Amino acid sequence: MKRAGIAALVAASCFAMTAPTAFANDNPSTSPSETTITQTGLKPGQIKHVWTIILENKSYDATFTGLNQNSYLWKTLPSQGALLTNYYGTGHYSMDNYITLVSGQATSKDLQEDCGVKNFDFGKNSDIITEHTGKTAFDQNDNYGQVKSPAGPNAANGENGCTLPKDAPTLFNQLDAAGLTWKGYAQDLGNQPGREDGLGGAPGKRENNPTTNPKVMKPSDEDKQAGITSFTGAQENDQYVAKHFPFPWFHAITGDDNTGTDSLTKPANGGTMTDKNHIANLDDQTYGLIADLKKPADQVPAFNWITPNNCSDAHDAVCKGNNLSGLFDDNLNPNYNLPLDTAPKNHTGGLYAADLWLRYYIPLIERSAAFKDGGLIDITFDEANPPFYGMSFNNATDDTKVANDAKANEKYQYAAPTMKDFQEGYKQYSAGTFPQAGPMAKNYINADLAGQNINGQDVNWEPEGPNTPLATDKNGNQLYPGSGDNGYITRPPSCDDPQDADLVNADKSNCVPGARNTGSGFSEAEDLDATAKAGTDTIQGSVSVTDIGRKVTGEGIPDGAYVGSVVNEGPNMVATSKDPVTSASFKIVDMQGNPLKTTGDVTEVTLSATGIPGHLNDGETPLSTFDAQDATPGGGDTGSVLISPLIKPGTVVSKYYNHYSWLRTMEDIFQVSKGNDNRKLTAGTVSGGLDGQGHLGFAAQAGLAPFGSDVFTAAATNGNDGHQTGNNANPGNNGQNNNGQNGGSQNGNTQNNANGSQQNIGKTNSQNKSNATQPKSNAQANNASQNTKPLSSTGVAVAGFVALAAVLFAAGLVMFMRRRQHEA
Repeated sequence: MKRAGIAALVAASCFAMTAPTAFANDNPSTSPSETTITQTGLKPGQIKHVWTIILENKSYDATFTGLNQNSYLWKTLPSQGALLTNYYGTGHYSMDNYITLVSGQATSKDLQEDCGVKNFDFGKNSDIITEHTGKTAFDQNDNYGQVKSPAGPNAANGENGCTLPKDAPTLFNQLDAAGLTWKGYAQDLGNQPGREDGLGGAPGKRENNPTTNPKVMKPSDEDKQAGITSFTGAQENDQYVAKHFPFPWFHAITGDDNTGTDSLTKPANGGTMTDKNHIANLDDQTYGLIADLKKPADQVPAFNWITPNNCSDAHDAVCKGNNLSGLFDDNLNPNYNLPLDTAPKNHTGGLYAADLWLRYYIPLIERSAAFKDGGLIDITFDEANPPFYGMSFNNATDDTKVANDAKANEKYQYAAPTMKDFQEGYKQYSAGTFPQAGPMAKNYINADLAGQNINGQDVNWEPEGPNTPLATDKNGNQLYPGSGDNGYITRPPSCDDPQDADLVNADKSNCVPGARNTGSGFSEAEDLDATAKAGTDTIQGSVSVTDIGRKVTGEGIPDGAYVGSVVNEGPNMVATSKDPVTSASFKIVDMQGNPLKTTGDVTEVTLSATGIPGHLNDGETPLSTFDAQDATPGGGDTGSVLISPLIKPGTVVSKYYNHYSWLRTMEDIFQVSKGNDNRKLTAGTVSGGLDGQGHLGFAAQAGLAPFGSDVFTAAATNGNDGHQTGNNANPGNNGQNNNGQNGGSQNGNTQNNANGSQQNIGKTNSQNKSNATQPKSNAQANNASQNTKPLSSTGVAVAGFVALAAVLFAAGLVMFMRRRQHEA
């Protein structure tokens, strides 16, 4: 019996050495023997490859309702996977969301304004908060691990800095420590010399760095002579913008000495975190996405971040450069034999251009060996902009067939203001008080809301962070912009900001003492070209819904005319980047909202200045987007689409998620807490995160839900290894018709082009002359890195076999000893 006990102990020891890796569970509230990863419902190794694609500036109601007729993203892709109807951005305007996604760090004014002044350091390691500040650890008010701006809370734009200190780690550092490979792809990266030559795609020249040689973001004369017209917006030959690419904004990735060799962690496959194996132009023939997708699954990075350019990500309504339209036939099938620099058919941007980009690249990902081997495609937006002109081709309030059809699918109910809604704004209010927000401000405030799920409950808040706390004065007026940065509404002017005073003649009666960063949407009187014949109530002219209520004067305009309803219709297929992408018109009404008709032909009109409701100056009309009291705590509902063999096609998810949820999901999927970097940082560790479970920043909120079994609806039926089976084996074929228009895979010649002639895919005219191949050393490095991946299904099987063999050995030994005793 003694020998049997020893044998059993040996067996138990064998099982103990293998089981934790195979049956990992980071959720302390569940049994260690469970086989799922935290709350995701996934088994270790089921997801082996992730492609995250970040699009720009569209709300759920702009994208997933038909308002912009982007049928591929709106209909086709959700039919292949899951549509998250309540996925929220965490702020405005862009860059702060990218920072949040990969680090869990909250925002500051410089990040909210896309580092538009100068790229200098956003604090030092000593500015990271080292103590818990909430009532309980990781609660709503706990800023532990956040970088605090040296300039203080709600400091003005240009005073905070943009690049975070080295002890603020990112998901990519966690992947390094876990032995996993990753890559960041950016379309157009490096097209214009001197524009994004800094480490990781940072703005400026190679010698620019945020510590000793910060880049001023306004192009200098020298920059202009070199062909650089903007560092924060697209230009014709280079539509990349650094504000949409997270890698250059962390010293944890770029290091401190501007060599790239002293980053916080070292890549699993060697090199540096900013070399070509980790930061690449999307379409590079050797290091780009298409080149990587051709490789065997075990040579493709585990995590892939993809930033389309400022045209293809839906940011620009009109594209300054190529929108890829020249690559498609009349049925919107891509021709993969054409070079990527084929001249475009038009310069239309927005969701039209994003749909083209997705139609081109998503099928290539879905056909890859890596996607079929536990793949996950994640398509989301950084932030939600209201579904109105300037951010949408059509207004949610338009009385058109497109807008009326979309209403049935919209999350929010939108109302166009009437002249009656402006009457309160003409009254005189006492000092520091203002009318309630009108319909247009209420429409816009939806884009500034927050949402996530805490302890199983959907909540309409997110942590404010140390740099953008909210507060109100005694009259309920918002003093600070919050994470939502007063996104699309206008506040009362600040009594303390000279710029506000100069713009709207602010005085003690109409300003708010102590308010900061209020911004301004007030307009001076303006002339615009317009067209109308005599005797009509409709005028063609470049207006938007924010012009409703403005007084209209000019030849042919009757006295007492105002802008009534507005219609913007699009998109127009524009020939140049200067052409109008929508057709705009408005009706004229009197003060009571009754229709008026023009008294003669109209060629030009003047719109009145807008002013502070309740405190108007002579000649002003109330601003329709004015809102003194509603907070702007988040980035609004963008929606999100995920496609995977582990998701049932057509899944719809209503649970609240946000960028913090996304980060927590990625950390859990790749089990970063099992990484080997547990060095103590200023707060937390790389592998353990802040909470010891691998979660960084506000991804460590107590009770924050990652994507769960409501998203990964086929995880239980597709086995341990994430391989595709059954109806979900080829999502690219779902919804396919004879033209290949609705599905991810095309028929006929197009499909043959994609699968049989891949040597030409993604090449420019000049690059088609030779076929570059992946260097052998890089392929070997990728192979080596795969040996350190989280345990795959093969690992689970081996571990289980070893454990079973040990148990059987122990049982056999016990039987043998008993027989010997009996024989004795």
